[in-house]
Amino acid sequence: MSFWKKATITAVLTAMAIPLQAIPGWAEQNTFYVGDPSKRDVVSFDSDAPVELIKGTTNKIKGHVTYDKEFKFDTKHPFEIVFDVDLASIDTGIPLRNQHMRDNFLQTAKYPKAVFKARQIKTRSKHPMKSGQVVKLTAIGDLTIHGKTVPKTIPLTVTYFPESAITKKRFKSGNMIRIRANFPVKLAQHNIQRPEALFVKLAEEVIIKVDAFATDDKTALK
Repeated sequence: MSFWKKATITAVLTAMAIPLQAIPGWAEQNTFYVGDPSKRDVVSFDSDAPVELIKGTTNKIKGHVTYDKEFKFDTKHPFEIVFDVDLASIDTGIPLRNQHMRDNFLQTAKYPKAVFKARQIKTRSKHPMKSGQVVKLTAIGDLTIHGKTVPKTIPLTVTYFPESAITKKRFKSGNMIRIRANFPVKLAQHNIQRPEALFVKLAEEVIIKVDAFATDDKTALK
């Protein structure tokens, strides 16, 4: 379909209040929203330093995944993947250590969130996704922590679940996807200096793990 033909159809449909998505061949998109109302999503980090293994977790992750229903990711098939994590909510199991992490390490009063936004997606999987199918993606984008943004490549696995009694145990309505990731973060790349008190207890590289669920019904997040 030519540009001018599309433009003419768009004008007519707009006047008739008919959505573009209703026209066969016109790109449709799905959006899934992260934000389990029961706070069961998990983002964690492992720091395996010489004298101590520190684990921290939070369930405060939000974001969305928007993709073309043809499951193609390019300029002709726009997509958007964005996640943000509330760093001030990380719990390491020791209140005093949590305070040190917030105040002296991550400086969450100034840099409250970690944010990842994808610029490119690579996958060999094709639409439609089947129930329970595990799809592997590679998200290439930008990770911002401590006010410093660096390029980041993150492997993701996404599992699709159509609305059912199982999905309603997590969201009251909508289809669901499960998003998992496991990737390293070097603290120095984000200008994060380890306080002397934590130097031998906190590794220079930490491993981040994400296990989050999303629904395509935004009202189900309330």
